[in-house]
Amino acid sequence: MIAGGKCTRNAVPSVCYDLWMEDRYVKIAKVSDFDGVRYRKYKLLARNVAIFRDPDGSMYATEISCKHQNWDLTTGRFDGDIVTCPRHHWVYNVRTGDCLTHESTRLRRYGLKVEGEDVYITLLPIEEN
Repeated sequence: MIAGGKCTRNAVPSVCYDLWMEDRYVKIAKVSDFDGVRYRKYKLLARNVAIFRDPDGSMYATEISCKHQNWDLTTGRFDGDIVTCPRHHWVYNVRTGDCLTHESTRLRRYGLKVEGEDVYITLLPIEEN
């Protein structure tokens, strides 16, 4: 374990990280993994994270667990950027993270960058105001 940090063995990738490393990127996928699909879900440091690919090829990453009871939103019904949680019908905009039906904290977004064929995301959610 890193002094002042945390360690996880149940996440992919399995890493120890220092809390100072909020802007650290890890390789998580290849661009070709998204051929024919809009999104893919990953487990990162015990969090459900989805990477979405738009028709123009741009990508973004967001937390994908409902804020109500941590239900996996990828099992819900999508209409564009809007997803409805199948558990209790909370509705989210996955692009902005906003909950559209309740006063709730937003889904957290992750930094994402593409280098050649490789897709990288930040280990931790990015801080947004």
